[in-house]
Amino acid sequence: MEERRLTIRRQLLTHALLGAGAVAAACGPAGPGGTSAPPNVKQLKGKIVFYTRGGDVETRGQREILIPSFKQAAPNVEVEHAVFAASAADETYITKLYAMWSAGEPPDIWGFGGNYFTYWARGMCQDLFPYINRDKFDLNQFHKGLPEKFRVRGKQYGLPQLTTFGTLLFYNKKLFEEVGLKHPPVDWEDRSWTIDAMLEVARKLTTNPGETSAVYGINFGPWMPHGGAWIWGGDAFLPEHYQNSIAPRTQIDSPESIDVHQFAQDLRWKYHYAMRKGDPSVSQPGRGTFTSGRLAMDINGGWNFWGYSIVEDFPWAAAAIPIKASNKNPNYDDFWIMSSQSKNKDVTWEFMKHLTSAEVQSRYSELTGTPPTNKNAMETWYKKYEKFMSRADLEKVTQGAIEPKRSIESPDHTFLDFSRLDGYYNKEIRDPIYNNEGTPREIIARAKPGYDALAKEIYDQWNGKLPS
Repeated sequence: MEERRLTIRRQLLTHALLGAGAVAAACGPAGPGGTSAPPNVKQLKGKIVFYTRGGDVETRGQREILIPSFKQAAPNVEVEHAVFAASAADETYITKLYAMWSAGEPPDIWGFGGNYFTYWARGMCQDLFPYINRDKFDLNQFHKGLPEKFRVRGKQYGLPQLTTFGTLLFYNKKLFEEVGLKHPPVDWEDRSWTIDAMLEVARKLTTNPGETSAVYGINFGPWMPHGGAWIWGGDAFLPEHYQNSIAPRTQIDSPESIDVHQFAQDLRWKYHYAMRKGDPSVSQPGRGTFTSGRLAMDINGGWNFWGYSIVEDFPWAAAAIPIKASNKNPNYDDFWIMSSQSKNKDVTWEFMKHLTSAEVQSRYSELTGTPPTNKNAMETWYKKYEKFMSRADLEKVTQGAIEPKRSIESPDHTFLDFSRLDGYYNKEIRDPIYNNEGTPREIIARAKPGYDALAKEIYDQWNGKLPS
């Protein structure tokens, strides 16, 4: 998870550097191309730019499946595949996207996460409802609650591209079985699977902590501070942050926030069930602690379904995260977004429909291992992972994770300039707590004025300047 967090931080640092800028007054025209009926795809002509991040597996899927299959459907359309390649040392997928936008040459379609509410705030996104309504496009083909993640003020700004099935508990079956422990449940309603129960399991699975031969019981990895505070029944942020993407302060010092930070510190320094600063590495070269077989439980993003699929020397599975006051969890969903400045919106919309169709997503999922957002394509994904878990358990754990009552989209996607808040938090709060440089209460009290000042600065930067 730390690798993904670092990638996100590098990408989203651009928000602080670029400033608010001028926000467009509206996201596209009232109707799609002035037509009242969908065009004949075979007769579509022109060119669109499809901007994607690098990555061997994803790029291969785009080149071998997404683009060629659309060429068959729309033979007179050229899809320019603009794969991100840095031209400067500090350039990222997102900084390049902003540069293309500023130059008046944005791609017609892009995706791959990032702080996509900032794309909305900058007026970069086309409202898709005119196309959806015209074509009677069924949003119910996607997983429950997923299209709504990028619905802002009554407008739909993207189609679901990728879901991770939220945050789950991945565990090493071999380590559980060696000490005779029952596997964690896949049922998110199982009230016996509590934080205290997880702590006891971690105790039994931790051996030789601090040694090169160590096996650690748990990586408590819901994205902090919000993800941990949710489990404790509270939050580190105000409701306004979730409603408006900005708020004038935080509540990082809420009782629940302090308590979960104390728990995270205790895991390392009181119990030593998790790795702490100064512990020798127990990972194999080129592999993480879990994939090296030295971590029993990992609370982490669902991208590890395909990230951990490389493991061949021990069996693993996924379970529900434990309950304290709740088991709400961060979800990490990406969207295909049409540029509000696209010069060929009808073609771009047809390409978006194509990318999200059950047939295309099934083929793409088979190749990449990433889960479809179209629920009608899930059988392919279930079959791919049945060597790790039964189909019934896969369905129960993944669908339970995205149940709207416990699924909250990650603030790194929805809070404007979240990377600035995250950078401050990591340096001034998380690291000192995890490194045992004081009590969480003391560290948070010392850091809160600066954290709140940063939230207020972001609030003042955007307040009154957001699209209607």
